[in-house]
Amino acid sequence: TKNRDMNTIYVYFIHIVFNTTWSVVFFGLHQILLALVVLIILIVLIIILIIRFKRVNFVSYYLMIPYLLWCFYALVLNFSLLILN
Repeated sequence: TKNRDMNTIYVYFIHIVFNTTWSVVFFGLHQILLALVVLIILIVLIIILIIRFKRVNFVSYYLMIPYLLWCFYALVLNFSLLILN
């Protein structure tokens, strides 16, 4: 279980990198398509974290759900901007 916990920590920090990368790519570089790809990867990582957090702590599990919904909302907005441009 200790190895699984360490893997969860690694996934968490990788997710933080993708979270930060999305803002830089979308707002800084104005690369809408690349930002969409980064956001999809971020959502996958959040889902993995939700699954892993459910085994450890239900509070952490439930707190990730609004974050996931927010990222899906950002995905819709990002995709809409891609279509409109």
